[in-house]
Amino acid sequence: MIYNIGNLRLDSDFEFRVIRESDEDIDIFVDINYRSVDIDASDSRMFSSRIQFPFVRAIILRIDKEGYDMTVHMLRDIDLLSAFANFEIDFSHSTISIKNEYEKVVIDRIFDGL
Repeated sequence: MIYNIGNLRLDSDFEFRVIRESDEDIDIFVDINYRSVDIDASDSRMFSSRIQFPFVRAIILRIDKEGYDMTVHMLRDIDLLSAFANFEIDFSHSTISIKNEYEKVVIDRIFDGL
């Protein structure tokens, strides 16, 4: 199912909830229950295919309300201060997919062609 949160189109198999909202941004907590996370990087100029983060408890998506930028934080535990990695995604003209594939999580940016 596709969810619209601010400017973000999110397609996810996982339950999520908004944990903070301000005038500038929205924080979304996605509980993935200690799965490995694969980031599809096949269209990257730096990486060949993917980036993997093992044993991730949860993901925080911080969405810019005015634009199309999102910071993704990987959490080792449920504590918001347990982030061990983060990166930015431009989600303009796309849907962000967070899917469970055989007990690992695959995050991908699907171009909508708009």
